[in-house]
Amino acid sequence: MGSWNHTCAVSNLHITAGQEVVVFMLLENKDAKTFCYGNAMYDVCPVPFYGEYDDYGAVEDCHGFGLNIVVEALRDRLYRFGQGPNSSHDCEVNKDNFSIEKLFEADHEDRLGIEHKSYWDSDAYQRCELENKRDEDGLTESQQFELDRLASKIKKEDTFRRVTHVVIHGDIFKAIMEKWYIEDYVGDGKGDKGYGNNYRHLYFKDMMDSMPEYIRRTREAKEKSDAEFAAMSAQDIASAVGLRRIMRTIRGEVFEWNDPCIAGQWMEYFRRDSTSTWGLIDVHEHVNEYVEADDWPGLESFVKEVLTAAWVNSFMTHTRKIWAKQTGHGSQNAEPVGYEVLANAVLDILKAEKAQHDYDMGEDGQMDLFYDLEDDVAEVEVDE
Repeated sequence: MGSWNHTCAVSNLHITAGQEVVVFMLLENKDAKTFCYGNAMYDVCPVPFYGEYDDYGAVEDCHGFGLNIVVEALRDRLYRFGQGPNSSHDCEVNKDNFSIEKLFEADHEDRLGIEHKSYWDSDAYQRCELENKRDEDGLTESQQFELDRLASKIKKEDTFRRVTHVVIHGDIFKAIMEKWYIEDYVGDGKGDKGYGNNYRHLYFKDMMDSMPEYIRRTREAKEKSDAEFAAMSAQDIASAVGLRRIMRTIRGEVFEWNDPCIAGQWMEYFRRDSTSTWGLIDVHEHVNEYVEADDWPGLESFVKEVLTAAWVNSFMTHTRKIWAKQTGHGSQNAEPVGYEVLANAVLDILKAEKAQHDYDMGEDGQMDLFYDLEDDVAEVEVDE
């Protein structure tokens, strides 16, 4: 198929052979979603891995703590393909031959996916609702038309849910992890930025600095739970109160949504948000496995990768980007002029906005309305 430059999922920059990249697997959203967030078309896997672009659409020398987790999660629910008529492209995909090399080959041939029998299907749901309404009250002409349309659209259940991958240029990834920050509201003058010191600049390093506290508190909660469980009688364990106490620890309810431990706060999102399971990898299920095994180094490594994915996903949200396959497959173009024009235009716009913001804000950080009011008064006096 020839060599070609890959495309960075964040910057759209070309990626050439040998370039270090970060790989994120994407899971297709088959149901229509709002475009308020970057997962409107694909959900991003909460565990990345790393490697070098091989010049042919794949990644080689793959490594990272999350690599085997991703491969095994896919293998567990892999959608099987038999050998098609074109032996060069219609590759066989099954659990026995699945590997990291097969992952990229199958993705390139549009043959990578998982079984999604329990996946929510809005078309099937709407069809069922209309059929029930037809049987109970009858349908209007418009409703009957919609029912016929859905019946025609839903010909046969196909359990294939597409999985694909994107790559991020290694230097772009490094900049996001090291230089980007979130202006985080903390209130009550507890910060060191913004009006009244109510904000702080949160870097990924700050999150990593909180990892020892995350591990310590999780470990202490596990030890406390083990001690309480050992002290319980069989009757207590069977009771609703005892069961709730055990399940609360198993589910990992150690941190609050606004916890001062940043790592714990961000990990809490994955427990509270049911969509964070990625339809394949349940973050807190893995956390609980490490905790139950007292594998604290493993837990720390896993959580670090999860928070890395969460940080990049947050960057995508803040910069209004969407998780999706990038164009340019087959192209060797590496022309820099367009990127320079775009980058300079964006910088000019941001500089102008900052200048306007500084003009509108007083020294104390509040909107300076005095001068506007003075101008209004002068205009009134002239009119009179």
